[in-house]
Amino acid sequence: MNLLKDESIETNELWKAAGKPRHGPIFDRRQECRLRYRRRIREKNKSTLSVHTNDLHECLLNKNGPSFWKCWRSKFESKNKCVQVDGSIDSDVVANKFAKHFHTAYSCNSSSRAAELYSEHLSKRHNYQGLPLTENLDVDC
Repeated sequence: MNLLKDESIETNELWKAAGKPRHGPIFDRRQECRLRYRRRIREKNKSTLSVHTNDLHECLLNKNGPSFWKCWRSKFESKNKCVQVDGSIDSDVVANKFAKHFHTAYSCNSSSRAAELYSEHLSKRHNYQGLPLTENLDVDC
């Protein structure tokens, strides 16, 4: 896998250095290496899924519940669970920190510009000819 990746990177750099031609031997070699690398990635992903499926299937066939769940956890559950956010572990405090973060991230940078955009929106809406717009569809700042 690493050799295919390195070869793909190398041929891509050569292609860039040659001025990114759209045909010819340099372009053909680049495309060939990229396709081989991408094909190998797809094959690896399919085989990984197949291995997971086969292991789980074997545990089910053997009717071994504990073994099945042990296999399931090893493949699908993460051992690195986040237990704290910004030093807090209380769920209410964490939720409030997220709310504050996103409120700040999505609030107006400029109140005057927000007011301008709002009035522009209202002026364009004045001539609206589609479905009726009710008060509950108003945009608030």
